Amino acid sequence: MNRKEFFNELAPSWDERFYTPELVTHLRYKLVPLFRVQPGSKILDVGAGTGGIVPFLLEALGPGGRIWSIDFAERMVEIGRKKFENEKRVIFEVQSVETLPYEDQFFDQIIAFGVFPHLEDKARALREMNRVLKTQRTLVIAHALSSAEIRNHHKDATPVSKDFLPEREEMERLLNRAGFQMVRLIDEPKCYFCEALKIQSAR
Repeated sequence: MNRKEFFNELAPSWDERFYTPELVTHLRYKLVPLFRVQPGSKILDVGAGTGGIVPFLLEALGPGGRIWSIDFAERMVEIGRKKFENEKRVIFEVQSVETLPYEDQFFDQIIAFGVFPHLEDKARALREMNRVLKTQRTLVIAHALSSAEIRNHHKDATPVSKDFLPEREEMERLLNRAGFQMVRLIDEPKCYFCEALKIQSAR
């Protein structure tokens, strides 16, 4: 079983398994406020799954903003589309972050929640995210677990058992090579938050 098959299989039970009342409260009041979403923004929600953080992003965006929620797992996207079928500010698409179809400097912010460890080619994904993000705007890489908690959480879950977050030094190196500057990194229980500013186009 590969990663895509793994996530497609989990899709029908994803929200029930992971989006517990405790997590929803944690996202609304602790994690998502760190993203500093600006009203009216165009946001790329990478590895969106079934759209777990979409309600919180919509609250921050207001009526003028839009979200492009993408995932490589078709069943995740199908469920997300159905959940938000009456919400015109959200578009769900099956896409790979390593080959994005959007034009250069299209988005005001990119949010990668709960997905970065699973990206097979992190350097390529970061270059693509840099390309479609406006200069002097931010990429957010976030999880509702610390890097150590993610390592423990994934250790018995084949095929994601080796999907970890890079150490701080490696993360900073990856970001710099892709044209980003790390602004802030929080790595503590129930919170991994990395904010990076696009300072130039990827080399």
